[in-house]
Amino acid sequence: MQQTEKIAVITDTCCDLPRSIFKQYPIFCVPLVVTCGTESYRDNIDIEVEEVYARQKGENFKTSLPRQQDIADVYDAIARQGCTHVIVLMIAECLSGANNMMRIAAEEHPELTVRVFDSKSASIGLGALAVQTARYINEGMSFEALCARVERLITDTVVWFSLDTLEYLQRGGRIGRATALAGSLLQIKPVLTFDRDDGLISTAAKVRGRRAVQPKLLELAQALVAAHPGEAYNLVVCDGNAPEEGAALEKALTRALPDARHILHGQIDATLAVHLGPNLLGVGVQFI
Repeated sequence: MQQTEKIAVITDTCCDLPRSIFKQYPIFCVPLVVTCGTESYRDNIDIEVEEVYARQKGENFKTSLPRQQDIADVYDAIARQGCTHVIVLMIAECLSGANNMMRIAAEEHPELTVRVFDSKSASIGLGALAVQTARYINEGMSFEALCARVERLITDTVVWFSLDTLEYLQRGGRIGRATALAGSLLQIKPVLTFDRDDGLISTAAKVRGRRAVQPKLLELAQALVAAHPGEAYNLVVCDGNAPEEGAALEKALTRALPDARHILHGQIDATLAVHLGPNLLGVGVQFI
């Protein structure tokens, strides 16, 4: 890396990374906002995901854009640390206007060279993008080369996740009431993914019953790795209020795909819990 370059990564709380990660890598985090009635809470600061799970059955939570001051504070902190270049990886642009806020706020720091990418992802898929980008920084990659690598990394990071209930997606208007009711009555569990072209959530598979979820997630991950013989890869696992199942899934995934360079395991944040509810399970593969 050129001596004049000191590079940082900005992501948001939707990345679902363990908090220890932020001590290991040059990654800074902007809190997204959860609202309930007239109250608003910064994710992981004013509210934790456990409170959302406890209250969401009887209360109507929504989500909102990050506060401008929180964005300004992150840019200020990066500038104070002597950084000169910034990679921004936030929740997919089709799901939030946070990226545009980051672009506008960057104009207040002309001393920083900022590149905002559409991650086309969320949750631990977004987290995996931020961490692998930070690894490249630590390896000494220049900013120009890093930007090109991040473009490829976005395409080469694929996650799948399954929900225990469609209730919260229906509440938020993401699916119709009839669809949610049919899914509940038939115990149909959709396996969802983020489209690699635009980041929209789409259905990758459907299974009947929760017991079929983990085998299907493993099958999808194994098939993708098999389609890229010889390529180095990382693995990701995520769970929402299902730590025992998440631990079992991580164990099964590493047993099925033992050649992974790294594996990340995250828990769903408050923002995503609002829309997805509890008992989510997810896996992903990232080619590096």
